[in-house]
Parts: sequence; C-alpha cells; structure tokens
Amino acid sequence: MEITIAGTGLAGGAWPELLPDRRPVLVVPAPAAPPPHPVDGWTREAACPHDTPHPGWAATAAPPHLTIHHPTGQPWYDAPVTAGREWWRALRTHEVLLLVTGPFTNVFDFRRAAEAGTLAVLTVARPVRTDRNGGYIAKDLLDGVRVADL
Repeated sequence: MEITIAGTGLAGGAWPELLPDRRPVLVVPAPAAPPPHPVDGWTREAACPHDTPHPGWAATAAPPHLTIHHPTGQPWYDAPVTAGREWWRALRTHEVLLLVTGPFTNVFDFRRAAEAGTLAVLTVARPVRTDRNGGYIAKDLLDGVRVADL
C-alpha cells in the first residue's frame, strides 16, 4: 500500500503555519499555484506590512477547503488545507492571512529559498461572513463579484 502525504508540504502541496502571535500563514510551493507577480501586490521584503490586506485579493474558506481569489476574480489557490482546528480558528479570528510562496517544491526546499531571499509574500483579507454553504467570505469582496459567483 502506498501512502501519499499531500497538503503537508511533502508532496508539493501547500501547508499551514501559525506565526508566533498566532496569525495564520499558508505556505504555497511553486507547483501548487501560479507564480507571484509584483504588480499583483507580492513582495520579497521581509518588513512588508503583514497586517494590511492587499486590495482585491479575497479568501473563502469552508474547512478543509480554502480558495484564494486573485483580483481578476480567478482562483489563485483552490484546494483543501490539511490544518488543525487552531489554524482554522486563527483564520476566522485574525484580520489577515499571510501567503508565502517562491521557488521551492516542498518543505525541504523552503529554507534554501528563504536564505536566498526568493520568497514572495502577500497579505489577504480574512474571511468574516458565512456564505450559504457554511464557509467564510473575505470582508473585502472582489469588485463586481457577487457572493453567489464565489
């Protein structure tokens, strides 16, 4: 029997983390999502304001599923997140979700990408309202996108 561990960073999937102050982070390897572009708000600056959501980006969550919407309305990330209750609670409680991505394919490549300064970060508005399916919708919905379209 073959066991695949997906969603924990071992098989190219995204994995959840909590910062020391308990803010939620989603670490997304390169194969799991489109590459980041500075014009979309991504930065490589470690000192970027992690408490200010970037306009236009939105998150919807219906655990264990998480969708991050690009400002165009298209999903940038749309998959289950293998996270415990504490992470999902932090996602509901805090004002933001920090996304981290870069040229790494799994948890073992992450440190090398970080040391090389090639990680990109983006802050997304937290989900705050419940949708009709029991998920959470970001407080800053995309312009022109109705809740029913999400």
